[in-house]
Amino acid sequence: MRLFIALTVAAFVLLATGCGGSSAPGGAAEVVPGDAAFYAVVDTDFEGGQLDAVQELASRFPDGEDLLGRIVQEIESESGEELDFEQDVDPALGPEVALVVLAPEPNAGDDGTVVVLTQPDDEEALQRLIEKGDEPAVSRAVGDWHAISEDDAALDRYEAALEGGRLADSDRFEEAMDGLDEDVLVTLYGDLQRAQDAAETESNGQPDPFDAFFLGGEAPVFGGTARAEGDGARLDGQLVYSEDVEDTPFSVEPYDAELPDRVPGDVLAYLSFNDLERAISAYRDAIAETDPNVERGLGMAEGFLGVSLEEDIAPLFTSEGALYVRRGALIPEVTLVTEVEDEQQALGTLDDLVAGLGTFVGSGDPERRDVDGVEVREVPISGPVTLGYAAFDGLLVVTTSTDGIADLRAEEDRLADDEAFEDALDRAGVPGETSGFAYVDLEETLPLLFGFAELGLGETSEAQRYTEPLTSVVVWGEQDGSTQSFSLFVGIE
Repeated sequence: MRLFIALTVAAFVLLATGCGGSSAPGGAAEVVPGDAAFYAVVDTDFEGGQLDAVQELASRFPDGEDLLGRIVQEIESESGEELDFEQDVDPALGPEVALVVLAPEPNAGDDGTVVVLTQPDDEEALQRLIEKGDEPAVSRAVGDWHAISEDDAALDRYEAALEGGRLADSDRFEEAMDGLDEDVLVTLYGDLQRAQDAAETESNGQPDPFDAFFLGGEAPVFGGTARAEGDGARLDGQLVYSEDVEDTPFSVEPYDAELPDRVPGDVLAYLSFNDLERAISAYRDAIAETDPNVERGLGMAEGFLGVSLEEDIAPLFTSEGALYVRRGALIPEVTLVTEVEDEQQALGTLDDLVAGLGTFVGSGDPERRDVDGVEVREVPISGPVTLGYAAFDGLLVVTTSTDGIADLRAEEDRLADDEAFEDALDRAGVPGETSGFAYVDLEETLPLLFGFAELGLGETSEAQRYTEPLTSVVVWGEQDGSTQSFSLFVGIE
């Protein structure tokens, strides 16, 4: 909906420029149907500290002080008509701009109903903004709010849904929002149960994927928030299940990552995980239950390769593992490391897998050579690029560069002691135990990517200029009882 785009962008303009009113965030939930599939609200209460944080972060980017002018131009281009921000946009918005999506009605043949909610300072200004849009839209007063949608039928359905209860009184909404910060820019809510119900309607008797992946076939609810902070931007989210997370295929037992103490410190990106064997088996069982053809196809592939996903490959991931990227001579080095109990058995599994794949691609037998006292098996991939694998010190290592094996065996310059890595995890608030985390050093990675891009796309200096303030990205997850949560933090200097 272009109208929603214009209103939402305008709301962010207000955040960035200090215009707007003030009220307690989340009030729109009072006029949102309790069975809404999705709800998003931009808070434009400028009495709190979020305004200062947004403006300060914006000023670190090129042309950040002119953010208002450029976004107004975007609104004007979306509307197709000239708009005056102070006369047409600002008074048409209130303390919140919310988007509500109602799931499709059974056998109705529609894609659902979308409604925008706001409390305009000037109702006439709101009407003028709607009329200037390039797509039809209507509005209707609902209590102290104005609901906007594509036609009267959509608003009729929205008001009828309100008779069944309000989101603010919903237990599922309360569970989804429980524990999340309230002083935020954006609040998100999603009821995946509504998507499940729609899938059941459209399945025509086919197996319902929700039944396989979610305990009792009941999907979780999602709650999320986005906020600006002094040194970056944060997105927090959580899924709340009807039962304990440990009973779902998505469960990952929290662990204290130890591999950063063994991995080289000059990584560009690092992904930490633990006990993927359980997830691999659970996903395979769930997919097989949903679509037996997938199970048959996987069985045929295992027969051709001579290895079993569940019996041979999955056991390689019973403990902690990591996938990381470092600079390389020609291309970046990509290395996979997993902790294994039986090194020879792990090598045997990879030998069988390489032999099975070799019958299809004609790669031949791996070449064996010594690297820092370790026998490494190398398989040619393309041109000078090879894939090497070895097992030593309780680790199974697969890498695109054998130099990575020598550096992995070294004792100095470990990732856990890298200043950029430590600082990024500290600013992101990563706890000692997680369900997994990922880290990207943007200060080092972005220039490298732009360098590769220039080989095929040409000049990228303008893009580099606009990304210079970005320092890192960190994402991590936790689980506790029936709740599975995650946080994503983007560092900005």
